[in-house]
This record gives sequence, structure tokens and C-alpha cells, in this order.
Amino acid sequence: MNKKKFKLSYHGSLLWLIFWVIVFFPIALVLLFTDSSFELNESTYHLKYDGSKFWLCFWLLIFFPIAFLLIFLNGYSITVDTSS
Repeated sequence: MNKKKFKLSYHGSLLWLIFWVIVFFPIALVLLFTDSSFELNESTYHLKYDGSKFWLCFWLLIFFPIAFLLIFLNGYSITVDTSS
């Protein structure tokens, strides 16, 4: 039997994440991808946004294309840890 494992963890404030899930779901998704990690099979992927989360969420609310520009300009890091 082939078994796949997936575990998601958020390293920021869970209170803000839950608040934005209830109020405006797209901001919750952006927050989730700014400082989180997930395990898929035997690899751990760490996602980290290097800029300000406040301005990213602000521009997502006001005019979302600027939020994408912030992601590209400030940088986004993905680190992969593999265990054998």
C-alpha cells in the first residue's frame, strides 16, 4: 500500500488567520503562504515572504495586482528539506 502524508503548519498568529478566514478569505490564503511550511511525503517545504505582511494584505484589499508586485519585488523564499 502506497501511503502519502501531508501536514500544513502556519508559523504566524493563528488569531489573525482565523479572523481573516471569517472576514475575507483571500487575505487568509495570503497570510498562510507568507510564513508556513508543509510536509509532503518525506520532504518539508518552508514558505517565507520577505516583505511586510501588513502592506501585502492592505494592497490585496485595495487593489490586488499591487500585492502581486510586492511579492515579486520583495522576494519569496521556498526552502526544501528532504529526509532520507
